[in-house]
Amino acid sequence: MSLDIATREGGIRVLTLSEPERRNPLGHPLRIDLSRALADAEHDDSVRGVVLTGAGGHFCGGGDIRDQGERSAAAHRERFAVIRDMVLRMTGFSKPLVAAIEGWAAGGGMALALACPTIVASREARLVASFTKIGLIPDMGLLATLPARVGPGRARRIILSNPRIDAVEAERIGMVDIVCDAGAACDRAVDLAREEAAEAPLPRHFVTDWFARDIAAALDYERSIQPMLLNSADAAEGRAAFFEKRAPRFAGR
Repeated sequence: MSLDIATREGGIRVLTLSEPERRNPLGHPLRIDLSRALADAEHDDSVRGVVLTGAGGHFCGGGDIRDQGERSAAAHRERFAVIRDMVLRMTGFSKPLVAAIEGWAAGGGMALALACPTIVASREARLVASFTKIGLIPDMGLLATLPARVGPGRARRIILSNPRIDAVEAERIGMVDIVCDAGAACDRAVDLAREEAAEAPLPRHFVTDWFARDIAAALDYERSIQPMLLNSADAAEGRAAFFEKRAPRFAGR
């Protein structure tokens, strides 16, 4: 299992993506496990908050490209139903949910972090969108969560130009909330989750609902577009270029 689950003092559940030799890729089985773990934490009264982090000095290197080959449109849409459930659970989570980023949060890893209402990043953290580099649009709600944090103009540039954004710049533009020392992101996130858990839960619920109001539309849009792109020639070229460590040669088909 590539998701480790532990509980810290004060009832803070720590969910750790744990395939460090591959920078913790976010494959389909892991998304199912993560959605279930979040549901369990939300329904467990002993859990006061959740921290999401990655093992081995990185948060998440993105979707598992080995698992993105061609499938029927129906199969892809079924997978995006799982993504939709996971992201809606995250963005509407009734308890504190804090991402703790060390190292890379790339592609789907960046989207996963931004689905968390609060983000702590170490000074060595790096974020990049990367989706268009493999012939895809952003998914996991990033089309809504990124502009909500940085504004639509800057979000468009981040998605289409794929700059590598360090933690200090990410904090300056609002992509992350707190920057801490290298190696301290998880501990700082646990402390922050404890602090947030002491606040009144009902206002948290309604405020969280308000800020998550645009997520469903983004998830529905990506579920209609991404299956087509995943089966495109450009996506196949993007995957090949990734594994061959070369620049892709896209043809627009």
